[in-house]
Amino acid sequence: MNLKYWIIALVILIIILSPLPAVVVAKANTSRDFTIRARAFEYTPSVIRVQQGDRVRLTMTADDVTHGLILDYYNVELAAIPRQEKVSSVEFVADRAGKFRFRCTQVCGPLHPFMVGELIVEPNLLGAFSFPLLFLVAGGTLGLLWIGKSRPGVLPGSGWRFELTKFRAVRWAVDQRWFQYALMLPNLFFFVIIMLAAFFGTPVGNANFAIIFVWIVWWAALKLILIPLGGRAWCSMCPIPAPGEWIDHRAFIQKGHEKPMAIARKNWPKALRNLWTQNATFLGVALFSAIILTRPWATGVVLLAFFIGAIILSYVYGRRIFCRYVCPVSGFIALYSMAAPVEVRVQDPEICRKHVEKDCVCGNESGYGCPWLEYPGNLKRNAYCGLCTECLKTCPKDNVGLNLRPFGADLFVAQGRGIDEIYNVFIMLTCAIIYSAVYLGSWGILKDWANIATIEGFLFYSVLFMLANLVIVPGLFYLAVWLGKAWAEGRLPSRAESLAILDPLRPVPDQIAQITRRIFRRAEKTSARGSPVQLSDAPRASALPPLKQLFVDYGYALAPLGLTGWIAFTVSFALIDISYAIPLLSDPFGWGWDLFGTAKTPWIRFIPEWVPYIQTPILLIGLALSIVTAYNLVEQRVPDKRAAFRSVLPIVVFMVGIMLVFFQLYV
Repeated sequence: MNLKYWIIALVILIIILSPLPAVVVAKANTSRDFTIRARAFEYTPSVIRVQQGDRVRLTMTADDVTHGLILDYYNVELAAIPRQEKVSSVEFVADRAGKFRFRCTQVCGPLHPFMVGELIVEPNLLGAFSFPLLFLVAGGTLGLLWIGKSRPGVLPGSGWRFELTKFRAVRWAVDQRWFQYALMLPNLFFFVIIMLAAFFGTPVGNANFAIIFVWIVWWAALKLILIPLGGRAWCSMCPIPAPGEWIDHRAFIQKGHEKPMAIARKNWPKALRNLWTQNATFLGVALFSAIILTRPWATGVVLLAFFIGAIILSYVYGRRIFCRYVCPVSGFIALYSMAAPVEVRVQDPEICRKHVEKDCVCGNESGYGCPWLEYPGNLKRNAYCGLCTECLKTCPKDNVGLNLRPFGADLFVAQGRGIDEIYNVFIMLTCAIIYSAVYLGSWGILKDWANIATIEGFLFYSVLFMLANLVIVPGLFYLAVWLGKAWAEGRLPSRAESLAILDPLRPVPDQIAQITRRIFRRAEKTSARGSPVQLSDAPRASALPPLKQLFVDYGYALAPLGLTGWIAFTVSFALIDISYAIPLLSDPFGWGWDLFGTAKTPWIRFIPEWVPYIQTPILLIGLALSIVTAYNLVEQRVPDKRAAFRSVLPIVVFMVGIMLVFFQLYV
């Protein structure tokens, strides 16, 4: 066998066996005592480490208000009251290894559901093996791509389509004017209850219908089901734009008045016809999320602002201007809907080209022109199709259909790509990490900053938040793209020169400085000539597209990683807190009602000890899909396989770095 393959096999073996020193340890049988101080919203110490078999004694005190503690899997409970003479303590044997969270059981303030600590019982097998597994998944995915057959020029995801509207019942349903309203009205009913609960219900977040049903029930449904499987399915049933449309149309279900599309297209500022406004509104909501997600009044104010904004913009411009250009949730969905397996597309573009009337744009007696300002004949991506089904109603040729298609198909469509969408990718990915650290982590200082405990702390948090979203993560990704492009084009320093610079055995600083100056002179000459510096031991590869274009193209490869990051984040709190919704069905306002006999249902944590085992494969799947997407994106433009791989590898390193952060937070 070639020596190179022996070396690769040895490296893989070392990676697999690297956790063994931490795992192969004798079971301990010692007593460990820990005193935990609780204050809003932090335990000290926040992380406790013991060995499997240890007898653990926990003692708890409270500094400010009454706090509780319940430990996942072990189900030991403590409670502490400030200035109480009798100290609460409990003993148990740490007979199961792994990472377990302990959570507050007493309502101690707005961030009570996010007050957590960690008990790590060594050997933590999942934590030990997850990092080697991460590198194996990344390397294995690259290996499969390397040995696979190249298909330059073939658009991934352009294969099979299965038309759902070929079934008579489906076609009949989407052709009815009442179809979308049947989806919207139940949500409008819940929206009214949410607004009433936000302003007139109990101020306790985990007992308020608005908080639980918006930020736990709806959020979980959106992240776990609607977006991954339905794309913009939520947009088709969202109640927020409904009143504005009814006012503008002067009708409820039947076809009514319709402003010409030209009013919306011409009057809406050209500079705002992109995702930048939605990026800004999402950043604003995310920055103040510790307030919005935990205070009912804040949730009510935000939703009311969306509601009023949608009415005003619909009245002034017509169409769904708010949904298309302003709504922060719509911006979030726009990105990840491109990975969904559902689409609305024309069946034969030639029919659209020959059809002069363009009823799908202008509307007719059967329905309205596209509220999202799209022309279905040119529709190639899900990003701005709200699944309102108006084009299916208005098309006189029955040339528009609802299809199933491969996951991620739109990520490879070049039409419509832009820097605004790429920054949306970075914002969503970065916020998934920040949310995980703030709301699932054990760091009380982060919660204090986000919760505006002090103005100085919040200002510092705001600066870090904006820098991470707008500078640090995009900057690191830009660096990775630049390195990949330079390596693929042979513009990096030669191997001999690199070794000479890094060689610690060379004691002559003048020689190192001379080599460094030579490299920079060569780089300057390269820039002046417009031709790359050659690697001394590699042939010149084909030139790649411009750096900005690669930066934009590669950015879409992060969509699967970001989506699975949000899914993993959502799993962690949905399984823990979803049971808060059960009593609220009987007492939505906290007024002591018991409509359905569920008001006294206790808080139930569903399989909390299994959450990391669910999150790990979800994240690894996202990594593999992002690597495949990145390679397929560059393969469209770079026919040379070696150059394509060199371009992708720094991107993969960036992705692995993001995954390391997620794994550090979760396992």
